[in-house]
Amino acid sequence: SEASDPFESSDDQAEAQDARIDTDDAPPPEKSISKDLLTRILHEFFAKDSTRISRDANAAVGKYMDIFVREAIARAAVEKNAGFLEVDDLEKIAPQLLLDL
Repeated sequence: SEASDPFESSDDQAEAQDARIDTDDAPPPEKSISKDLLTRILHEFFAKDSTRISRDANAAVGKYMDIFVREAIARAAVEKNAGFLEVDDLEKIAPQLLLDL
């Protein structure tokens, strides 16, 4: 229980309550693939070691990968209906996900 301020109006209390509710509803920070990891993965598949990628292109690929991974997880969760996802669950949806690209 919070200490009550005798000089605080009910409007002030309502605003404070609304402020607490707003901060509780804030979404958690989004997780994404780190730029360094993404760059490393891309360079592993470049045919030539001298191939370079711009920061903007790296950011675009990163956004695309984030969407792809989130879609894969969402589809696997819908297919499974409950419980924790396993690698097998993601492998089951992979063919259709790739065809939908």
